Amino acid sequence: MGIYNCDWFSFTADFKNYRAAEGADRKDILNPEENKHLARLFSRLDEEREKSEGDGYIDLGLWKFEVLNHGSRSYYYLLHNEDMEIRLARYRSKKEENFPVFVHFKSQFLWSDIYGLSSLIDKYNLVIEWLEDVLNGKYITSKINRIDLCYHTDDIPDGFNAEHFVGRHTLDTTRRTHRVVSGIDIGSRRSNKLFLRCYNKYLEARSSKKEWFFKIWERAGLNIRKVWNIEFQIDREFFSDFKIGRRRLDTSEEVIERMQDLWHYLTHDWITYRIPDNPRRTRWTIHPWWESLFGFAETKEKISRGKQRELPTVNLLVPAIRGYLSSYAARTGRDLQDGTLFKELYEQILDYEELTGKTFTEDVIYKRSLMDPDDPIREDEVQQLADIEERLVKAYKRGEIAQKPSLMQSLYDQGIHLDMKKESAATDPS
Repeated sequence: MGIYNCDWFSFTADFKNYRAAEGADRKDILNPEENKHLARLFSRLDEEREKSEGDGYIDLGLWKFEVLNHGSRSYYYLLHNEDMEIRLARYRSKKEENFPVFVHFKSQFLWSDIYGLSSLIDKYNLVIEWLEDVLNGKYITSKINRIDLCYHTDDIPDGFNAEHFVGRHTLDTTRRTHRVVSGIDIGSRRSNKLFLRCYNKYLEARSSKKEWFFKIWERAGLNIRKVWNIEFQIDREFFSDFKIGRRRLDTSEEVIERMQDLWHYLTHDWITYRIPDNPRRTRWTIHPWWESLFGFAETKEKISRGKQRELPTVNLLVPAIRGYLSSYAARTGRDLQDGTLFKELYEQILDYEELTGKTFTEDVIYKRSLMDPDDPIREDEVQQLADIEERLVKAYKRGEIAQKPSLMQSLYDQGIHLDMKKESAATDPS
């Protein structure tokens, strides 16, 4: 018994009107007459890119992203959130085969139900339509960069070992935990073509704080503590050199459409797991367990983004928070039991917000949107908070808040300093 899915999907894409002005200086590489929208996008990204690491953010409609303050080879802008990594080139490469946009769908995105979509093709189409709007250019084509196809199973054969794999590989590696096999790698990642990794997914999910996998396995009827991952990593070079069903796969759409054929090639032609029942390895019988995973079908057992966000919280965050608090207590001499630690911390947070102009509530809302773009706490809640703040400022200007000392103290205790708004409120004609 097991479930199939895509666990990594990355590609490059090309869009119309993604052009630099011919002959222009690279400090002014965009021709605003060709794509003013793209010029404005790059201007916004430049502003966010100049901020300190972790402070640059941009709202691009369906998703919000952190903007990194550095680039990578061929791509000047790097954006990422819980779902995706987006890389954007500032100008087109002289090589036509090098596209200006790189997209990586992360594991969490591929295993989730988001905006009511579950399948890879539906998510891919949504992202392409969204990018057309973001870049103000019609989608032209794409090139697959990498895809990882996986099978999660709870019935790994007894005595599972690398010696029983028969295929075209020349290298294998076995990993052990407490003298028990916990992982087998077949092939070499350096080949940039094909690589098979088999490992104890339960142990990996616990160590990487991805306990939300447990809910998926539970619904699929798997024994959570026995789940292994059989995963093929297929890189761009493989698609350039090999044909699947007498046809080379080049675009993202072609690869998604032919995932079943691709899986068939990997599990029939490239490698098999066998029973050593003949002096000649090539005549060993294919193991019934291996035959049971022949039919790839993308699982429908996905999980909501809300569950992905909630499940790992305690195990992941509490130890880190406790570590920071103990260091903070050691430096300030405050105590957790009598409440002085949190009182001191709260006062310093208020001082920090006064200096930076940031607010804790806005940061929480923004980070929730990075984790879950489908979260209902979006612009409507932000607008409600803004409306409440506006009414409080106007009431303060009219002197109504000063007549209620208890309310004034309560607002202050919650970090709302209306006196800081006095100057702006005084200039408000209303």
